[in-house]
Amino acid sequence: MIAFDRGIALASLEERTEATALGDFDISSHNRTIDRFTTASRTIRSELPRALPQAILEARRFSAGAATGQMGGLRRQLERQRGGMSVRALLDNFGELITQIMPCTLMSPESVARFFPARADLFDIVVFDEASQIRVADAVGAMGRARSVVVVGDSKQMPPTQFAEASASADDDEEYLPENVVDEESILTECVQARVPSKWLSWHYRSQDESLIAFSNQRYYENRLSSFPAPLPRDTRDHPDGYGISLVRVNGTFERGGRGRSLRTNRVEAEAIVEDVRQRFWASPDVVPSVGVITFNAQQRDLIENLLRDSGDDRIVHALDTPDGLFVKNLENVQGDERDCILFSVAFSANDKGIVPLNFGPLSKPGGERRLNVAVTRARRQVVLYASFDPGHLRAEETTQVGTKHLKAYLELAARGVDAVQDSGRRQSVIDRHRDDIAHELRLAGFAARTDVGLSDFRVDISVADADHPDQPLLAILLDGPNWRARRTVADRDGLPVDVLKAMMRWPGVERLWLPEWMQDREGTLNRLRASMVAARDAKTHALEAVSAAPTADDSAAPFVQDIETPRLLRAQPAPSSRPVYTRHPLVRDYAEWVPERLGDRSVLDELPYRSAASRVARAAQAAIETEGPIQPDRLAKLVASAFQLSRVNDDRKRAILHVVPSEHRPAHGDGFYWPSGVDPTEWAFARVPTPGEIRPLEEISLNEIVNAMRISAEESGGMGDEDIMLAALQMFGGRRRTDSIKARLASALAFAVTEGKLDRGRDGVNRMPSR
Repeated sequence: MIAFDRGIALASLEERTEATALGDFDISSHNRTIDRFTTASRTIRSELPRALPQAILEARRFSAGAATGQMGGLRRQLERQRGGMSVRALLDNFGELITQIMPCTLMSPESVARFFPARADLFDIVVFDEASQIRVADAVGAMGRARSVVVVGDSKQMPPTQFAEASASADDDEEYLPENVVDEESILTECVQARVPSKWLSWHYRSQDESLIAFSNQRYYENRLSSFPAPLPRDTRDHPDGYGISLVRVNGTFERGGRGRSLRTNRVEAEAIVEDVRQRFWASPDVVPSVGVITFNAQQRDLIENLLRDSGDDRIVHALDTPDGLFVKNLENVQGDERDCILFSVAFSANDKGIVPLNFGPLSKPGGERRLNVAVTRARRQVVLYASFDPGHLRAEETTQVGTKHLKAYLELAARGVDAVQDSGRRQSVIDRHRDDIAHELRLAGFAARTDVGLSDFRVDISVADADHPDQPLLAILLDGPNWRARRTVADRDGLPVDVLKAMMRWPGVERLWLPEWMQDREGTLNRLRASMVAARDAKTHALEAVSAAPTADDSAAPFVQDIETPRLLRAQPAPSSRPVYTRHPLVRDYAEWVPERLGDRSVLDELPYRSAASRVARAAQAAIETEGPIQPDRLAKLVASAFQLSRVNDDRKRAILHVVPSEHRPAHGDGFYWPSGVDPTEWAFARVPTPGEIRPLEEISLNEIVNAMRISAEESGGMGDEDIMLAALQMFGGRRRTDSIKARLASALAFAVTEGKLDRGRDGVNRMPSR
């Protein structure tokens, strides 16, 4: 991508101006290059969810309909109505097969230790999500079962729950031993302290309004998160679709004394939140709104949930019982959830003396700020706080608890807005004369233009709106300035920002404007931006029309499935047939017999080993070997003799025929059989099956081919015991009867397969394909 190294993103206007002297800037070619890259990247990302499962399915060699071996045993266990194996027993007996069927398993660390056998290399990779909540002792079991480990988490969010450890706390009288090393609080902090190689994920695109993450970015993440501005008015709290952070002041009372269900609750706040939820469901009759409720304690949580269930609205009750539907949770168990809108019940209020106490439950304990961080970052579009006191009444300066201080700051943010709160995390505006020059020209052209739009290090350089509607941005313009240059990859500079602004932040239009383009053709660039504004205006109109024309439940007789995470309807597809589709193993081939032509009479054989006769016999032998090889010596001699009109072959005749066969057809590792030229018996993996109803005598089949049949049977069935795998190999070649000689040959083949590493025999006696 030479275009990205042409010096068009320099640190100052003077340096960027000098870049134009490097040569004419072809904007069309440059943009086409970027478009090709971003389109290809987007195509790959969209294809991966289909391609990866498809690749896994194509790599499977077991047959879901196998009646024998591990697959048959597992099917029989799963089909039992009663008396079947427990989960642990199933994994002990069929663990290898189960992990092939389900290569990706979602489990808690406790479940891994409980159900999976304690064996190293059981998993290729183990990924810990929300690792700040996983204790070291809980994690090591899963880590020991993996070849590699990825630990993903946020040390600024919830630590492991401590209630189960209260009774196990260290005794003051316990003897100190220097060799006793105390675990870190979580596997995440353990990895950080051990300096395990790490990656910082800086892009944040959950929040469709930057104000939702600005508080946490400044308070907890040192402004290292890069969020994306949305095309919203300056004060988003009055947006009709609900964006930003707002505070609803109610005259509630927190019940601190007495008994019964009302203890430690605030009924006024609870009823206000229930009414808010009811209004949101009433305003969205066709789509279940994406809403969550968070409380400071379990009692307020229970009160709100009970009131919602008693609201008389069946849709609300159903949403409460639906995964990813409406939830009501307290601070301790909300990590990992997210919704478009979060309603927050503070519940606490002033006491009888008119003073707001500084005890806010777990929030006022050490680490309480981490609980607050979790709670305030659950929303994608809107946070509404319900409080029974004004932020100024909270005397946070009188406490040392960080959680209480941060709660007051967040309440002030909700009450006054991001722009109005001092030290809200907004960084200083960047001076850029090139950007300001463009914005000035756009204003002269009759547009409303804002510069340096955003609350994080990533900024929309210029936001453009119609002059009649300055609070409805239509076009985001991104420049090739210092911030663009600082991003290290093409994806971070030109791929992800444009995709997120368009697809997730819903900007009607996004345009790149390059300095050389502006310097060379200012008027042409302005005309391009005018055309982009027209296109963005049309795109917004079409989007609004599409929303108003969205189908309701009565628009089609076809069923719909509601996707709670995004407000859209997905047409349900017919259920696929549950009948498995069986395909022939790719290493199974049809056995082809060599049908000899008449190449002469018996006299040719009588003339062996003379040269003229030997060459004719050798050609016949080679033709037979190329067709049927690997081929048993007795069968080869018989086939060659039949080509010269001889039906019975004695030992002397057999030796004479085999003597003229080139030595290249009898390799050292070929089990005494004759092999086609260029074929390595150690690499040959096929098994050749006869026509249905026919039998290939086992003594005429190479041990290598019998081993291949056993390997295929083991792969298709997920593994087999000794008796089953020998029977399966015999049946593959059409055989059924097991005489002593047949048993001995099958046993020799199995022993050869295990010795040579062609099959792995587990401690459970099951023969499986070796790990790749």
